[in-house]
Amino acid sequence: MDRMQELAAALRRHDDPALRAELIRLGASLVQEVAKEFAGCGLSQEELERAGYLGLLSAVCNVELDRAGDFAAFARNLIRGEIRSHIREKFPPPRPPRWLRLLSQQIDRAHHELAGELGRPPTLSELAQRLNLTDEGLKEAFKAREAFLYTSLSQDRRAEDSRPEFHPERIQDRHPSPFPWQARIRLAQALDRLSDLWTRLLEHTLALEKEPKK
Repeated sequence: MDRMQELAAALRRHDDPALRAELIRLGASLVQEVAKEFAGCGLSQEELERAGYLGLLSAVCNVELDRAGDFAAFARNLIRGEIRSHIREKFPPPRPPRWLRLLSQQIDRAHHELAGELGRPPTLSELAQRLNLTDEGLKEAFKAREAFLYTSLSQDRRAEDSRPEFHPERIQDRHPSPFPWQARIRLAQALDRLSDLWTRLLEHTLALEKEPKK
């Protein structure tokens, strides 16, 4: 590890391809070590190491971001991050319904705007006020978001993942409005059902076209 520290320090002073190549070669042991932490995720050690190697490359190419001066710890963090991202890409959580995607976009936009205006993260009530939602309604929206975001990194646990229960009917307006949230949610749900209907209809039509003419 001392040699890795020396190489990282030298690279911070001067970008040298030979030093970078040696640091990558020595860092391969970190990739193997970290990949073993994720045994049981459902992917092979080889695939995990391939993902982790991207994290090592990122660490070597960004040594100036290692504020603590501990390259091994810095690299391990980036390697873990790449492996986690790869696992979640391979085993993504269920796709959220249309109404939740639209509501999440509104929440993210309102949070960004309020943080800029207030100079700090907004409280739950402040965010709910901006969105014209009751506090309880916003809590329910966050439950719904979490239900579709979470996925375990363990294959065994993933099969038993419990997802938070949520109730879209509790997402209510704080003040009366021309287009209340409940109406928006019901409209989005109807569009999803319509989309499914059209998909099935198209599949049925294509299947009929494939049948040989008698």
